[in-house]
Amino acid sequence: MGKDIRGRELGLGISQRKDGLYSGRFVDQSGKRQQKYFNKLQECRQWIADATYQDAHSNMHDLENLSLDAWFELWYEMNKENFRYNTLKARKRRYEHDIKPVIGHMLVKEIKTIHCQSVMLSLKGKFSKSTLSQTRSMMKILFDYAVDNEIIRFNPVTRKVKVVGGADEHAARILTRQEQNMLIACLEDYHYKNQYLFVLNTGLRCGEMIALTWDDVDFQGRKVSINKTATVISSNSQVVVNPPKTKSSVREVPLTQEAFRILEEQRAREVIDMENAKYVFTGNDGEIVSNQTYSRTLTYICKKNGIQPISMHCLRHTFATRCIEAGMKPKTLQTILGHSTLAMTMNKYVHTTEEEKFKELERIQHALSTIV
Repeated sequence: MGKDIRGRELGLGISQRKDGLYSGRFVDQSGKRQQKYFNKLQECRQWIADATYQDAHSNMHDLENLSLDAWFELWYEMNKENFRYNTLKARKRRYEHDIKPVIGHMLVKEIKTIHCQSVMLSLKGKFSKSTLSQTRSMMKILFDYAVDNEIIRFNPVTRKVKVVGGADEHAARILTRQEQNMLIACLEDYHYKNQYLFVLNTGLRCGEMIALTWDDVDFQGRKVSINKTATVISSNSQVVVNPPKTKSSVREVPLTQEAFRILEEQRAREVIDMENAKYVFTGNDGEIVSNQTYSRTLTYICKKNGIQPISMHCLRHTFATRCIEAGMKPKTLQTILGHSTLAMTMNKYVHTTEEEKFKELERIQHALSTIV
């Protein structure tokens, strides 16, 4: 039993240092000593209770008595090679932010449908419907895995576990023609000018642009082959390259005159980092730039030049909308964007600007005013 600085008993594994901090410690199942310090005695006691409980229910040789937290860690280790980096990262975020605080401490076999619904209720009003659906999907995946391993008989994530109070998705913003011209005019003074203009002229996803290598470029055929996507891990600048998410994302994209000019300009650049020389687009010092950096810089450029801020993906939306405005067949646009369905192309990526609405009305004005 530990004591405080006045000599009073505090409980097993708890003591107080001369500086007033409370120390909580215990030895876990592997024989390793765990210790943590707290300003308040109650926080220390709570940590001891939670940590020893989790340790007691994290024995992988006793699957039937695992906590959900331990089960998630096991699922993560067993399945991390089966998912793309971004997918795995998103699922871990949904578990740690949404599910863990509510039911992570519970045993898998004790979790019922009402507990799963309590997770969804705890998130009411916090996220969009699609994000809430991802959380529900993560729960279902975990319990499906438990069913497959005969830990539980039925998945508690039934039809009664519903998304509650999710905000509607906002339509992605596109640049008006005036904003587009303003952006093009001001990009000359900033880094990543060619990257932004290339996405605007090809409709590539940012990860596809980052992953583009010179062997993907056909200068004679004036096209690029899209066969991979890249993510830069911010903590260590590691570049993770994966195949595209869907088969339809593997495609060949023809080049506009501007896109072709950009590639010729990139090819003429002096290469600083030979290790990354195979990549078409790098930073000024030859490093691979992350999606987040591109988007943050684009937001800064827009604010600095009186343009409502946009993300990298908005450049893709703008490309798609300009293509339809210019008369491109929707099916052709679908293949250029790499969508699996035409509905996705038209509903999600093609938007009608106010100026286009007026143009269309002007075209039918005579028909509307004709008296038969």
